[in-house]
Amino acid sequence: KQSSPGCLMDSGMHRRAPEKTPIQILHEYGTKTGNLPVYLLEKSEGEAHQPSFVFSVQIGDVNCTGQGSSKKAAKHQAAEAALKVLQIEGGAQ
Repeated sequence: KQSSPGCLMDSGMHRRAPEKTPIQILHEYGTKTGNLPVYLLEKSEGEAHQPSFVFSVQIGDVNCTGQGSSKKAAKHQAAEAALKVLQIEGGAQ
């Protein structure tokens, strides 16, 4: 069995794998507080070979947006921005 952390990341984000993603952390926070995050695709534009997506996330009174070249990356950015506003540490528990 091979164990190479970060190998399966296909979004170009080379961060601290295999820790939880901002999306997972925000969902867990929402579960604990009773305010689940709600993601909304705000914009999808660009050519097929170079798309651009904008997602917003709302959790309680916090509303943040993120942009990326994939839906996953845009949601990731939105969740990361919300974690910063909520002052929640990413990854470490």
